[in-house]
Amino acid sequence: MKALFTSFLLVLCFWQGVAAREFTAKEKADLQAQIVRFETALKQGDFGVVAESVPPKVLQHIASKAGVDMATLRSAMQAQMQIALASVKFLDFEMDVDKAAYKQAPDGTPYVLVPSHSLMETKGQKIEAKTATLALIDGGKWYLVRIDDAQQINIVREVYPSLATVEFPTGTMAPVE
Repeated sequence: MKALFTSFLLVLCFWQGVAAREFTAKEKADLQAQIVRFETALKQGDFGVVAESVPPKVLQHIASKAGVDMATLRSAMQAQMQIALASVKFLDFEMDVDKAAYKQAPDGTPYVLVPSHSLMETKGQKIEAKTATLALIDGGKWYLVRIDDAQQINIVREVYPSLATVEFPTGTMAPVE
């Protein structure tokens, strides 16, 4: 009985040791600033700033797989965003940092899931997208990653193995009247 009690106590101590760390006021303020910067850039069509919100490790991973350097990838990414969004008008875009879920991976890596909402119009059709954006700190800086696509999630999991077992919420995209 004493051994069982001791084991229980050790498990309890271990569990408390990996409890989620608190995000600092500065980290939260920096995240808010990054989100405002991203939202503003997206609304203004500044795809250079939008591309800068992607973690360098993710970009390096993609560049390596494609066999190109980072500068070429960034340039191609910006061009693709301009082409893809040329026929899309953003009627509304918001990342709701007030409803963000501050979490940590099993190894203690902190991350945030920020509810995101887009209302777009393309070819006369309005489309509403609801998803979460993954925010993570890398090298002391916040980065944002769309996680509404299996390929994007797989890349994040390859680049950040600590997030490999994290279940990300699924998003929705639907036409609206």
